[in-house]
Amino acid sequence: MPTTIIQTNNKPFKRVKLDPITLDVIENSMFSARWEMDAVLFRTAMSPGIREQGDEFPMIANLEGKMVVGQFGSFIYGFKEAYDGTMEEGDMFLTTDPYACNGAVSHVNDWLLLRPIFKDGRLISYAAMFGHMTDVGGKVPGSLPTDASQIFEEGIRVPPTKIYKNDVLQEDILELILHNCRLPHWNRSDFNAIVAAIRMAEKRVLEMAERFGDDIYYSALEELLDRNKTAMGKLIMNTVPTEKQYFEDYICDDGLGMGPYKIKCAMWRQGKKVIFDFEGTDPQSISSINFFLNEEMFKMFCGVYMIMVFDPAIMFNDGFYDLMDVRIPEGTLLKPVHPAALSCRTHALGRIF
Repeated sequence: MPTTIIQTNNKPFKRVKLDPITLDVIENSMFSARWEMDAVLFRTAMSPGIREQGDEFPMIANLEGKMVVGQFGSFIYGFKEAYDGTMEEGDMFLTTDPYACNGAVSHVNDWLLLRPIFKDGRLISYAAMFGHMTDVGGKVPGSLPTDASQIFEEGIRVPPTKIYKNDVLQEDILELILHNCRLPHWNRSDFNAIVAAIRMAEKRVLEMAERFGDDIYYSALEELLDRNKTAMGKLIMNTVPTEKQYFEDYICDDGLGMGPYKIKCAMWRQGKKVIFDFEGTDPQSISSINFFLNEEMFKMFCGVYMIMVFDPAIMFNDGFYDLMDVRIPEGTLLKPVHPAALSCRTHALGRIF
């Protein structure tokens, strides 16, 4: 069952016409809020992987869960499909299990937090962020065992869980999770830093909605998504051929003497859509190099690269996702079946992107 959203105010938002200046102000305010999330995190996180390396990804989405600003694409739709419970004002959710969120996080070291943003009893936006935790248990320090054959060896997995209720931290749940980590003080600090960054995003969203009005805020986000879709649609029509183009690459070895592993993709344009078909990719590995590739994540990377190459002036968001169709066969290296190990998925990620 999908998530049930509880609102005390079910009045629908109204799409209104915006002047260009208001739209630009809201667009840049959204960008500023997104970068402010990073600033809060980097100043308060404890682990060097987040603080120094920047292994984290922020996002602010519209009320449907489409990313408006961020860098990793939206995973909210998959999250809501996986979470069988209620979502209401004052909630915040945590998950670390790739198999429970359709690959929104790709290994158990990534802790993903999500908060619905309500104003006057209505859902108006989402803010989310994930960060890489240095250790989450498992058979080796760092929780990245090269010789793992199942995800159970890689550390504690947290299904979509309501970690805040009515803005109150569920301490018993957090303590249970931290009890299974080798560096609980680091993880607690990083967790609190992510929460602080998300709350900062919520504060900025509510300030914008209060300043401009709920309908104008809603309409601005829809306009930014539509503008991206229109621009990307032209790029796809002008650059992607209708004839199939093929890509193949190999992971030579998994570190345990097995390989090579083939990754294969065909790309072509069909009408106004671009198709990516990974048929022919090798079956999932018994080692930990499997990569649970989230389709939305793949669309995001493709969109970013197209924009960087052809038109850097285009604002990147989830608006164009309907223009891409990503097909990944189940049971392959890029969509393994539970409980396949995932800790060393970077080897496959590097071959694709």
